[in-house]
Amino acid sequence: MGQFIKLPKSTTDLTSFDLMNIERGTSEVLSSSNTTLEVKIFGLSCGGGDALPSYNIVVNSAMSDSQRLDMINNVSKAIVKSTQSPNSTPSLEMVGDLVVSSMTYDTNI
Repeated sequence: MGQFIKLPKSTTDLTSFDLMNIERGTSEVLSSSNTTLEVKIFGLSCGGGDALPSYNIVVNSAMSDSQRLDMINNVSKAIVKSTQSPNSTPSLEMVGDLVVSSMTYDTNI
């Protein structure tokens, strides 16, 4: 069984979510823009380089600096919960009125 995190679409729509598979572990969670979170996953490097595959979570509106930090912390907390209880599937706690517009798994780095 893999380790997964539930990704709800928003704070009001907890039943509509995607699953993020973090079975191989994560190296970091960061946000290089005010609408995107990136969760880098351990695994085989892509294209022979040092880059790691990642989940890119895009939200519907710009996040403030504090929202970005809160979302990064919330992803990190969900990852810790998932690894501490492998049979559980914790849900990412959303911040404010943000809505997830997409989540993609990028292996073409």
